[in-house]
Amino acid sequence: MRLIMVLLCLMVASTSAWAEQAVFSLVKTVTAAELNQMLDKERAGFIAGMTPGDGYELPPVSTASNGVEIYKVSYESRIPEQNGKKITATGLLVIPVVEDKAHLPLISYQHGTVFGKQEVPSVSFDSGSPSYDGSYESRYMAGLFAGNGYVMMAADYFGMGGSAQSPEAFFVKASTQRASTDLYWDAKSFLKGKGIEPAQIYLGGWSLGGLNTTGLQERMESDGIPLTAVFTASAPSDPFAALSGLLFYPRPKLDAPWLNTIVALTVFAYQNYYGPADLAATTLDPAVYDGMKAIYDRSYDGVDGFRAIMTGFGNRALADYLRPELRDPSRFANSRYAELLRQAETYRQNFKAPLRMFYGSQDEVVKPMIGQIAAIYQGILIGNLSQQGGNRVDAREVKGANHRLTFIAAAPAAKAWMDTFRD
Repeated sequence: MRLIMVLLCLMVASTSAWAEQAVFSLVKTVTAAELNQMLDKERAGFIAGMTPGDGYELPPVSTASNGVEIYKVSYESRIPEQNGKKITATGLLVIPVVEDKAHLPLISYQHGTVFGKQEVPSVSFDSGSPSYDGSYESRYMAGLFAGNGYVMMAADYFGMGGSAQSPEAFFVKASTQRASTDLYWDAKSFLKGKGIEPAQIYLGGWSLGGLNTTGLQERMESDGIPLTAVFTASAPSDPFAALSGLLFYPRPKLDAPWLNTIVALTVFAYQNYYGPADLAATTLDPAVYDGMKAIYDRSYDGVDGFRAIMTGFGNRALADYLRPELRDPSRFANSRYAELLRQAETYRQNFKAPLRMFYGSQDEVVKPMIGQIAAIYQGILIGNLSQQGGNRVDAREVKGANHRLTFIAAAPAAKAWMDTFRD
């Protein structure tokens, strides 16, 4: 009994110390009127110049009903792929300014691919930052959800934001799960200290964040954390299938010209987090190696520097960024790089919470079949869940939508759906 009491005391002490390592800094209070500007004027700027395809319906401008408190979070975490190496990560916490805060719902938002390492949730409300425009998606979600009574949290991911000096964990599954789960536990402790006990937990994410959202769902449900509902927009839930399709079966009139950056970000991330140390050199054509490394390191001079790198690549096909011996689909599939892409999948799971996947019919980054692959797999695995008395995993097409327009339409549609679950 004495031994049991000692162990219990150690567990309580270690948990308290771990939670106390997180620092929540109040950045500002944003009014509902300011959020409404973000939902209206800033949304218009985010999609300016985009021509939707046939059938696309731009959703009405959403409105916020309350103001919010913006907190930047700094917290201690560990890198699973590097034997638990410590890392100080950052993220965002947004708390609604409402009278009754005791049992607010909580949504964890996973952001998409960003141009700069500071275009992340933790600095998304710093209007004086050069990264302000590039982090709009976090403000859009905050206006939609936190501006209407949800607490919102969002991790920056390892190698981004406050940990930008570390390698970026792009499509690195366990580290990305860890970044969000550690933020969740620290945020939950902080909220409890403010008298807030999350009544329900939701997840959502766009693009890279869609992949990370179903990865987080897998981790949290495995840990016994009950989720209420989950949504993704343009989620590449199978990175190997998604990238293989773009490499070897391109859509000449649709695929985005910057898809080469996805190759750069993944191959160098995998080299840094998994190895071997020459993974990028044995995967990439030598002629593009330096430019691709600069893209991953962000070692170019702003947008002009990025454009210079892209110009230097010429008009080569995406598959031509690989070494010649990997430009055959079968040989590519047997490479170490392809093996790591397969390990990053986040859809081969028994989803417990309802999952709604939105995909765009004209998405230039994520092909429609990839955007709904988790729903397709779930149907193959156990059939129609609704007929079995369980939760239904379904996919919703956003007609005429490219990558950004899918997100702009999916987020308010997902909120309306999630609102139906609220207590």
